[in-house]
Amino acid sequence: MVLTATQITPLVAIVAGILILIIPRLLNYIVALYLIFIGLVGLNQTHHWVHFGMDTHATHAVSVAQMLSWLHV
Repeated sequence: MVLTATQITPLVAIVAGILILIIPRLLNYIVALYLIFIGLVGLNQTHHWVHFGMDTHATHAVSVAQMLSWLHV
């Protein structure tokens, strides 16, 4: 399974929404982290800071296994 940045952002929004419903005090932190994440993803699409270990001419997609390996899960 391969996830692109356009597929990750809705998932992040869903998780953030659920957390806000469960713990409303987290609203400020969740919104701040979400905005930072969206900004970094957008800048990466423009400037390509992170290539995810692929050829520079390939599409920038990340597999779930790669993301879990980054998290050391």
